[in-house]
Amino acid sequence: MEEIFEVIGVEHLKTILSNLSPEEIVKPAYDNWFPTQKTGHTILDLETGEVRGLSIEHNQMPLQSMMYIELYTIKSSDYPIEPEEMLSKTEYEEFMDFMEDEPSEFAPDMVSIFCQENDIDEDSRNIGILAYRFSTTDQQNYNMWESAILNKYYDKTDENHNPFKFNQSSL
Repeated sequence: MEEIFEVIGVEHLKTILSNLSPEEIVKPAYDNWFPTQKTGHTILDLETGEVRGLSIEHNQMPLQSMMYIELYTIKSSDYPIEPEEMLSKTEYEEFMDFMEDEPSEFAPDMVSIFCQENDIDEDSRNIGILAYRFSTTDQQNYNMWESAILNKYYDKTDENHNPFKFNQSSL
């Protein structure tokens, strides 16, 4: 028995995409990313139009009952932001001094500990940097970004109606 999904229309999808800020795109993926354990995704639920996060462990398959497309991903193996990028020059120098006292510790954990001890909002800074990168790379040419998302939409819903793809029979 084939499952039938009622999905949002293309115009609704375009409206959702045009109203999303870079932060709204990267934050759900960041919130669902667990280094070395889970890949964080920002997804758009094609049935409801809701944008939310999804966390998937290595070798885990997402639920087939979910009809969604990915908008943004941070892989479990990624450490997308280096301490010297997140911290100011002075903070980074202090961090390096801090690391001298703890040479055997794992660096990403030490960044978090340093941030906590120095009242630095690590998550906010990381999300801001990721959002900036997203806006200057993926979203800089909005039409290309939107077309890539639309291609995912057409692939997920009905390949035969994708105006951006050609097969041998359509040529």
